[in-house]
Amino acid sequence: MRKFGESRVIDTPITEAGFCGLAVGAAFAGLRPICEFMTYNFSMQCIDQIINSAAKTYYMSAGQLNCPIVFRGPNGAAAGVAAQHSQDFTVWYAHCPGLKVVAPFSAEDAKGLLKSAVRDDNP
Repeated sequence: MRKFGESRVIDTPITEAGFCGLAVGAAFAGLRPICEFMTYNFSMQCIDQIINSAAKTYYMSAGQLNCPIVFRGPNGAAAGVAAQHSQDFTVWYAHCPGLKVVAPFSAEDAKGLLKSAVRDDNP
């Protein structure tokens, strides 16, 4: 917080559609937000923002507007939260044009893939 300032981390209410839409808008404005879900099950609450706004805008704008955003969170059994939040949406999202999906195996993988994702100009 000291190095980059307090505005780098925004603690939001648990309204996935709200903070996801805010993050997509920030990406359209030139920032590189990381939108984090408590579990990836909750990404379904903002599927319209992820697919129709973040993933498709580059193609729908003929390359004039990109969305440099990262969506992240534990998926499947990774969070250890039992049956209610244990679905794995990796393959589903991987089949959506415009999204790049990664599933790191180790902490080293996670670090490198996160750095690459933040540097990428697309979601």
